[in-house]
Amino acid sequence: MIGNAPVVGRPRPRNRTSRHQRHYRNPTDAWLLWIFFGWLGLHRYYLGDWKRGIAMTLTLGGLGLWSLLDGFFLTRRLRRINSGRL
Repeated sequence: MIGNAPVVGRPRPRNRTSRHQRHYRNPTDAWLLWIFFGWLGLHRYYLGDWKRGIAMTLTLGGLGLWSLLDGFFLTRRLRRINSGRL
């Protein structure tokens, strides 16, 4: 049965995503996380900054000050991540 025999030597197609697609973060999601859970640093986890996210969680967003400052820099950080410049 030739029709059911596996083809040897032909690579299997893989579902690969480009580097840009892997690092894309939705700005709306990031802003909503910052608005509602900024004091816990959940937006930092979403952006891939898990070490800073842990620090923000343990300090409750630097008692709110660090979380407030992140609001000024969130858009710039999103642009850098989404452009691939991390």
